[in-house]
Order: sequence, then C-alpha cells, then structure tokens
Amino acid sequence: MDQHQKITIYSADNTDRSLLRHLREVFRELPEAHELGYRLFKRNIRAMYRQSLLGVVWAIFPPLITAALWIFLRGNNVMSLGETSVPYPVFVLVGTMLWQIFTESVLAPLKSITTNKSMLIKINIPREGLLLSGIYEVFFNVLIKIFLLAIIFIAFSQPLSVSVIWVLPGILSIIICGFSIGLLLTPIGMLYTDIQRGLGIILPFLMYLTPVIYPSPKDGAVAVIMKINPMASLLVETRNWFTSQPMQDLNLFMIYTAIFICISFLGIMIFRISMPMIIERIGS
Repeated sequence: MDQHQKITIYSADNTDRSLLRHLREVFRELPEAHELGYRLFKRNIRAMYRQSLLGVVWAIFPPLITAALWIFLRGNNVMSLGETSVPYPVFVLVGTMLWQIFTESVLAPLKSITTNKSMLIKINIPREGLLLSGIYEVFFNVLIKIFLLAIIFIAFSQPLSVSVIWVLPGILSIIICGFSIGLLLTPIGMLYTDIQRGLGIILPFLMYLTPVIYPSPKDGAVAVIMKINPMASLLVETRNWFTSQPMQDLNLFMIYTAIFICISFLGIMIFRISMPMIIERIGS
C-alpha cells in the first residue's frame, strides 16, 4: 500500500461533534475541494459552449432584457421612476447586472448540488467542492458582466473615479449575501423541489423592493423597506462606487457584509452536518 495514501476512518463512536471540528475539516479538505470544484467548473463551461448557440451571452441576456424594458417604458413616459444622478441607461444597466449577480449567487449552491446529485450518492467526495464549482461559475459570469459594463460606460461617456476600486469588494459582498442565503436553503431544497421553484417566483418580486430600476425613495413605506432590505444597501453602495457617486451609508454596508459572512459560515456548518443524512434519504 502507498505510504502517502490518505485513509479516512468512519466510526459510529465519534464523540467530537463540535462545530469547530467540522470547521477544521472544511479548511483541511479545502485543497481537494478546490481541485474538484475547478474541474467541475471547467466541465460546465465547456458544456455550455458545446450545447448552446449563444454561450456566454446567457450570462448578460436576462439583465439586458430587463434593463431595455425599463429604459423603453421610462423613455416613453409610461412610468415615472424619478430622476437619477447618472444617465438612466447606465443607472438601470448597472443595477440589473448587480441584481443578476445576486440572483446567480442565491441559486448557485442548490443548482450545483442538484446537478451533481448522482455523484454525491455514488462517490465519497469533498462536498464543498460542488459549492466551489458554483462560486467559480458566478465569478466567471461577473467578469463577463464587467466587460459589458465597460462597453456601456464608454458608449455613454460615463466617467470613473478612484471609488471604482471599491466595486470589487462591493460585488464580493453581494455574492456573499446571495450565496449565504442559497446555502441555507440548499439542504431542504435537495429534499423538496418547491424551494427552487419558489426562488424563481420570489427573486423577481424582491427586485422591485430593491432600488434596481429606480432611485431609493427618501420617505414613505418603500423607504422603510429599503432600510431593512440588506440588498438595497449592498447594491446602492456598489452602484454608487461604480458610477462615481457619493456613498449613502458605509456603516450599514459593512454591518450587512459582516452579518452575511457569519451566515455563510453557519450555512457551511449546516450543509456539512446535514448532507450525510440527506444523501442517505435521497439515495434510499
């Protein structure tokens, strides 16, 4: 037997079931999880090119269609959405792109796990690798969206300032927010398809409770909703950095980011603890 071969021992008498032990195991298995996640990511990207005529266009098509619709409605005075500090096409395109990043981040964990369900049942693999493959796909789509936004900024002569260096941390916060929510929903989503179907209904509705296509109101019931909607803060601040506008509430942005980082760690622990039981149930 190879002296360097890794041996994993499973014992029914395992008294150390602390969250700290699970967290240590996650970090110890991270290199193997990354290797698996990266391979799955490359496989998925190749499959997307082979089986789709439009390929990466699907990464930008949904937000483009949404933005085009609202630009048309506003331009023809069908709806009054308020004045924006930057050209409205830039405002709404940046907003819809950021919202699409959030949506993809929410759906990524459940989508990745569901797609590779048969692998989970048949092979003992580092399950966090499936989550990483979803994250890598989200980052890949982010790069495509940023490239498109660069073209839009040039077309509308939108200036950039030093605040643009905060855009990447802002996008990362949006990804963490979406991924942590999706991660919490993944265990129950594997058992019941209602979760994935429900997200398809709820997420478009939530977009209209977030200042994606209109500027944040100063007062009224919607303004109150914006205060308690974390995505309102994350999206608005990131768009302000993108479009060289003044910040609104950096402290609130930092608080929400810290909260969702904690939630993501909690989601990983719940995922790791619950997966053996879920795999046993769906595999029986």
